[in-house]
Order: sequence, then C-alpha cells, then structure tokens
Amino acid sequence: MRSSRSLSCIPQSDYNPRMHYFDWTATTPMSRHAIDVYSETACKYIGNPSSTHPLGQEAKARLDQERAHIAGLLGAKAKDVYFTSGGTESDSIVLSSLLQSPSPGEIITTGIEHSAVLEFRKTLENAGWKFTAIRCPGGYLNLEDLRAALNDKVRMVCLMKVNNVTGTVLDTVGAVKIVREYSRQIGRPIHIHCDAVQALGKIPFNPEQEDLDSAAFSAHKFCGPRGVGILWCRSKAISSLSRGGGQEKGLRAGTENLAGICAMGAALEDITSSIEINYNKVYSYRESLVSAARECGFKIISPVECGTFENPKASPYILNISVRPVPSEVFLRVMSDKGFCLSAGSACSSNSRGKAECVLAAMNTDPMDRMSSIRISIGADNTDDQVQGLCNALRQARQELGLWK
Repeated sequence: MRSSRSLSCIPQSDYNPRMHYFDWTATTPMSRHAIDVYSETACKYIGNPSSTHPLGQEAKARLDQERAHIAGLLGAKAKDVYFTSGGTESDSIVLSSLLQSPSPGEIITTGIEHSAVLEFRKTLENAGWKFTAIRCPGGYLNLEDLRAALNDKVRMVCLMKVNNVTGTVLDTVGAVKIVREYSRQIGRPIHIHCDAVQALGKIPFNPEQEDLDSAAFSAHKFCGPRGVGILWCRSKAISSLSRGGGQEKGLRAGTENLAGICAMGAALEDITSSIEINYNKVYSYRESLVSAARECGFKIISPVECGTFENPKASPYILNISVRPVPSEVFLRVMSDKGFCLSAGSACSSNSRGKAECVLAAMNTDPMDRMSSIRISIGADNTDDQVQGLCNALRQARQELGLWK
C-alpha cells in the first residue's frame, strides 16, 4: 500500500510573499516532487520516444512505464491512456471526432459545462449537428431531463463530473445508466464523455467503474505541470482530426512531453495517496469560509453541504458566493489589495456576445448574484492562518465597502 505523501507545493512566500492563493480551481502550483521528477527526466531522457536508436528507445521505455503507472492510479488499463496537452485538448479530440461523421446527428450536454465543451457548439452546428445543452437548476442535472432529451439521433452525451464554478458534483453514474438503457433500446451505442478535470485527486472517481467511454484530465489542476493532460478513452470509434507522426496510436500527434508526463504521474500519485486526508482538511476550511461569508451577509451560491467523501454532493475545494450589490471586479480588487487571490465566479466571457451561455445563468442563478459572484477555491496546501486571514479579509472588505449590516 502506498504511503501518504504531502503535496509540498512551493511555498507561497517563494513566489509572492504578499499574496495568499485561493484560486486553485484555475491552476495549482507544482509540487516539489513533480518539479524534481520533471528536472530529472528532462536531464536523463534526451531522446525522442519515436526514435529507434538506444536513447530514443530508453525514452520510449520510460514513457510506457509512466503510462502504466498513471493507468494504475486511474484504475484503468494502460492501452486506454493517451497523453495530451491538457483537459481542453482531451475534450477537443473527442468532440471534434464527430466532425468526421458522414451523417450529422445530435450531441447532448449541459449548460454548465466548461467552455472547452460549450465553445464547440458553433463548430458542430455549422457542420449540421444539433447541440442540446440541458439547463441545470442549482448546478445539478435532472436525470429525467436527460431521459427526455434522448432520441435516436443522439450520438454523444458529454457531462462534467465536478462543476468548476460552484463545485456541484453531477450524478454521472445515474446518467450513464439512463443512456446505456436507451442505447440498448435503439440498438446503437451512444458515446459518453466526461470532463473530469476538477474531480481527479479531489473526490473518488474511476472512469471504468462509472462505465464511461472517455474522460478528460489536466495535470495543472492537481499540482502537476501546465501543458500536460490525459485522455482516457476505451472507445475505438474516436479518431482525431489532427494528423502527424502517429504518436499516441494516432489519437494525438506530436512528440510526447516525457518530462511533463512523468511529473504529472508524480503529482497524481501524491494527490491520490492523500485524497481523503486532503478532502477532510479542505472541507473544514470551507466550513470556516461559509460561516464567515454568512456572517457578512453574503449569499452562498454553491451548495452549502458537500456530503461525505464517499458520496460527495459538492466539491469542498470550491466555494462560490455573491457579494451583491458590489460587482465581482470591484470586490476582487479590494481583496487583491488585501493580499488574497480569488476569481470572479460567473464563468462568462466578457468580450464576446456569441459565447456560450453563462454557467450561472444555466443554473437559474439570480442575475444580480451572477454580477457579484466570487469564486474561492481552496488547496490542500493552504494553511489555517491563511484561511482565517481570508475570513477576516472578507469581514473587512464588507465593512470598508459600507455594506455591513
């Protein structure tokens, strides 16, 4: 049995002693272990894994070893693990495969998906596909809405596991059962893809046990390097639009980032070995922040109760609050001046009208709350002092903005 290893990310004092980081949903600092493995691999394995000379074959052997290692951590088979540049590309490979179909059909997803999924709407519709995005009041998918949306033209269902804006955990297991049942009725497979970027290493998740066809993961969400990710895919019906040297069995062309892949494996091992410990620690931090937000009179947009580690209803790593009537941008500047890195929680594009519908709007969140939404995302390397400091900063900001009741 693996021993639990602390994440041991680079101390925040090393990169900015004045700022406390609470934007872990956006990205995470690399762990020391991941950095050490990256450096070691980059120095030791200089060959291209596709080369036939000894140095190339050494790199290939290391790549195969890491694929098996990561597959084991996922509870999957090595043959189903493909390395990509991140969650967005992993989603893109699966979604763009639909464009190769000679007869367009329909894809069902939710209105609360990451933009990596929702931004494909225009592309697919231009190619003749029907794109159905089911609204999710409160951040949860009503399984009966999914059942009602299924029809004999549906080729793919795409659902996230953990919402990156409010932390809601979708019942993908229940959704898969409904889709599989309908698929048997029509006598044709329907591909089920899951964006699990915010789930891996934070809540229990096994793509094979959930009976998915594919799932996307990103290393920089669990203290690995940026620019590296995983597509788990056991369906042979998925093929990439991108062509190249045939790496990753032709599904993702381009020379593999061996150092990044090995560093990702190191980070994934660390976080999975302490997943329940981290969950409980972050859960307690979130409880403190919920209490402070309520004391300030702020509305909790995320589910207040997270459930248990074995049966989570929401991720404790994400807390979305409304600071109405103060706009998100104003509140973020105030908090930044106090030394805290947070983010706006609306997940809407502020630059283009044609973008996917706001995630919070698809949750039926009040428009005023959407304008004042703040996302606080916690990491296992945050400390008690930082959390208490953030609670105090929320109280101070409320008073300074003249909103204290």
